[in-house]
Amino acid sequence: MRGIAMNLENQLRRSYYREIADLDEHHQVKLVQHIENGRVYVLKTLSVYDPMVFEYLSKHPLKGTPRIIEIIEDDDKLLVIEEYIAGDSLQEAIERCGPLSESDAVSMIDQLCSILRPLHDHQPPIVHRDIKPSNLIETHDGTLVLVDFNAAKKSDTKKQQDTVLIGTVGYAAPEQYGFAASRPTTDIYAIGVLLNELLTGHLPGEIPYSGPLAGVITKCIQMDPNQRYQTVDALQKAMHRAVSPKKTRGIRGWLPPGLGSKRIWVVIVSSLWYLLFITISLNWRTEDATSRELIVYRVMCLIMFFVLTLFIGNYRNIWAVFPLTRSKNILVRICGLLAGSCLIFIAVLILLAIFL
Repeated sequence: MRGIAMNLENQLRRSYYREIADLDEHHQVKLVQHIENGRVYVLKTLSVYDPMVFEYLSKHPLKGTPRIIEIIEDDDKLLVIEEYIAGDSLQEAIERCGPLSESDAVSMIDQLCSILRPLHDHQPPIVHRDIKPSNLIETHDGTLVLVDFNAAKKSDTKKQQDTVLIGTVGYAAPEQYGFAASRPTTDIYAIGVLLNELLTGHLPGEIPYSGPLAGVITKCIQMDPNQRYQTVDALQKAMHRAVSPKKTRGIRGWLPPGLGSKRIWVVIVSSLWYLLFITISLNWRTEDATSRELIVYRVMCLIMFFVLTLFIGNYRNIWAVFPLTRSKNILVRICGLLAGSCLIFIAVLILLAIFL
């Protein structure tokens, strides 16, 4: 009798919400409207979930997360009615406007770390486990909101590995595939992937970011969780150190491709390359050319080599400016590099025609 009464109560609570649209039919996410107050909410039907996470969020609303309005347990499913967040996802922003500047990307990660801090500090820690651009909504006032806690769970320090494998391919840390148990470092792995995508428009395995935040991303996405930043505080400090306006870092960030690397062998190979094309350019010979024409040829040859090197070496993340080199398809990116190189060559020929 008690079970029947509970079922009737759940049906009554659910009946107060009228479905008005499907937001994601595959994941059973609907837009609903309360029949009495007229307010619009999101209704999610979950079959895999951690009820303690939603209970905590319901009792302790956190800034930067949707407010939980109601939780209704229905047999083996959980109905979650939560605040509707209006705005664009970071995924939509990247697709529409391209990668973010370093300062804007750092600002977004700062906000995300502030959202995750109370969750990770909770005992036991609450791990989101599905951080990605489509789950981060930027509202019209610039506030970042982390949504979709379907995969979130309370970390169990006694477990050696996750029993339910869940997450998004490309963003999920290795432990989410059963290699270990999820910890706050699991979210930090996803933040590293996210930061790379914010800066390049691509996952680290497709186009790795090569600017001042490269070291931060590399540490975030280490396979071994113990080799990553252990807290969002440590991640934030490292991120701000990397982009701080120190003179030495500023000089390194503006050096030509290869010369700003911290790896000695990369600097040596790059130096030999620059020495080679400078030597070739300065020793360029052309029959029947006057002294003035020879100087122009040599200067243009030097410019062409240098500009091509900057372009192919993705200097200051220049690929982000060109649609083809932003593509996730490697063949399209190669075509973009070839097309860009041809344009540079044509531009040099036009300059030669002008000056000669």
